[in-house]
Amino acid sequence: RKDSGHMPVRIVMSRTLDLPEDAALWDVSVAPTIVATQRGARTSFQAKLRARGVEVVEFDFLTPESVADYCYARGFLQCFWECGGTLAAPCISSAVTHKLLAFVAPKIIGGARAPTPVGELGFVEMTQAVQVVDYSWQQVGPDLMMCGYLPASGGLAALAAE
Repeated sequence: RKDSGHMPVRIVMSRTLDLPEDAALWDVSVAPTIVATQRGARTSFQAKLRARGVEVVEFDFLTPESVADYCYARGFLQCFWECGGTLAAPCISSAVTHKLLAFVAPKIIGGARAPTPVGELGFVEMTQAVQVVDYSWQQVGPDLMMCGYLPASGGLAALAAE
């Protein structure tokens, strides 16, 4: 944040805590940091994080829903999920995500092992795709940012119910 603006709490989700031990992310003088992990994951690393002032929260089952419930209980009004496709899919399918900010770079990548913006949702036909609503586009440097919302019902709600 610029100037004296509010710096949000950073929350890192990792089941295995396969994370670097030395990272700027662990500097709690910049912003409070919470690590959400699966119970029993890398306990020695958890101790190191706690010694740095990072709050570590263990979950029996680490899911976007459990973290969203935790954030709600803490009184957090908004959560910004900055993630790749592996976490984006369960965030979308569990309906904890309502607003999307998606960036499109002027680059092309492809292949069976290429990373995708959203992981497995179980949709294989375009007719099954979730339509983003009330969207807009904005250029950010060389990239395009789409800001939009997921529908409150329809395909997404049915997916979350499964």
